[in-house]
Amino acid sequence: MPKVSVAFFGISGFLGNPIIQAFETGKFDDKIELPIKVVTRKELQSTDRIQYIVGNLEYGMVDSFASQLEGVDVIVELLAVDPALFTTVEKIVQKVKPKLFLPSEFGVDIDQVNSYIPGFLNVKKTHANNVREFGIKTVSVVTAEFAVPGSFLYEWVAQVGIDVKEKTITHFGDPNTKITICKLADIANSVLSLVTLDPQTIPDTVRIQSDEVTFQDVIDRYVQTHDVELKVVKTIPKEQVAKDILTRYESGFNKNDIFLYLQAIASQGIDKGLHFSEIHNQLVNPGESLWKWEKF
Repeated sequence: MPKVSVAFFGISGFLGNPIIQAFETGKFDDKIELPIKVVTRKELQSTDRIQYIVGNLEYGMVDSFASQLEGVDVIVELLAVDPALFTTVEKIVQKVKPKLFLPSEFGVDIDQVNSYIPGFLNVKKTHANNVREFGIKTVSVVTAEFAVPGSFLYEWVAQVGIDVKEKTITHFGDPNTKITICKLADIANSVLSLVTLDPQTIPDTVRIQSDEVTFQDVIDRYVQTHDVELKVVKTIPKEQVAKDILTRYESGFNKNDIFLYLQAIASQGIDKGLHFSEIHNQLVNPGESLWKWEKF
């Protein structure tokens, strides 16, 4: 298979820097055409490995971006959720016609969550489907929960029911329920591996997993690393959690409640959005031949 040309939209979020770092290792140089292209608002100096296309998607400029991305095989989107930006990207992608498009998902399995929270993250689902309707292979990458030392699941732990200030725990369902987690380096490597594959061999949804942990594993790690005692103040059955979170969602989604949603979704167990019976680690990293998956 010839080398693929790749473009990225946005590198300012949690995944941008890890993907650039993974690319700079050179481990995918035999499959990815240099330079890669990166659309960004930052004034960055291009190199022989990365061509920065500086511009603001908020201003539209569809024809300008499309002309600079002409002939690109793969477009990877790393943008924040913004319907207006998504519309601009759709117009650009429709003109460029890449062989593969990876939309900004990298989180819960939206279809699974929609089975009990109808409409959840519909803006992402609609965006992906809009591109599919152009006849462009579109793959949703599901990573479940990020695990990032210094932040997600190490310091930011509300998604397992911990109130750091009050030193309390509210359990949603069984604290031994498993959760799929992903380290950022593993996501970055998976994305770079995925873009080198024949698009027609990739399923529409790819689920990856660095490790699996339970709510209790995260709680125990936090207690150990922070030398703190936490008191369980409430345990809510997962069936009640599902009803409560649906009621909350129907009252209007507030992004500040995202950790509450993550806790509620994870509490529902396997194939409900954050833990999976089918993962695709072998697809992106056969036998760990490209890298070793990280652990919690």
